[in-house]
Amino acid sequence: MEHQTNPVLEGSTPPPKKPSLFGMIMNPGEQFDRIRQNPKVLAGFLLVTLMILIGTVLTVFHTPALTEDMTSNMSSEEAAMFTTVTAIVGMAVGAIGSIVVLIIVAAITLAIVKMAGSAVKFKQILSMTIYISFVTTIGTLLNGLIAFFIKDENYVNPYTSVNSIVGAEGGLGGLLMTVEVFTIWGVVLTALGLQKVAGVSKAASWTIALIFFALGAVLAVAGGVLQGLVPTA
Repeated sequence: MEHQTNPVLEGSTPPPKKPSLFGMIMNPGEQFDRIRQNPKVLAGFLLVTLMILIGTVLTVFHTPALTEDMTSNMSSEEAAMFTTVTAIVGMAVGAIGSIVVLIIVAAITLAIVKMAGSAVKFKQILSMTIYISFVTTIGTLLNGLIAFFIKDENYVNPYTSVNSIVGAEGGLGGLLMTVEVFTIWGVVLTALGLQKVAGVSKAASWTIALIFFALGAVLAVAGGVLQGLVPTA
């Protein structure tokens, strides 16, 4: 009798599974393993950028104070045109900016883990960065939706941050804005991702993740201080 072979068992191994963006919510460890074997970039870039744009637009539409001073001397038609152009330009800048920021963060992360002796490649780190940003961007979209539905015209603090409760201003307000559910989730995912994707030790991965968080907090504090120095009308 003729012996039949099974191409799956006796042939080449099947290709590794693609990582899932939505799988990052429930099973990030598995997705990081998939990213290490089969990093993907394009779909994540597109979805994360779209989510950022939607969240930003929803927020801006209910913060008229951002544009009302500039349009106070314009006719209604001119003000509408100005608002439309500003929104389009803002969306374009936001789309390009989000991509640039992700690439820069990935490049910095790669440089750090290379110093730690990792053999990881840039595409793997970039894919990891994008998939983590998908989770943190959910916060941007969620806060934008909340501001939209409750018509909050004084939206400043993310509703998922500690400062939405405290209401501090200046540097302290900036600091408390970084103590936010999705930001902290991102720190945890970064530490886990560095272990799974880059093969960095647990101690080193947490150190790197916390350094990124600290840098973000410093920038938020500086922004809060500068905002406090600007005189209000």
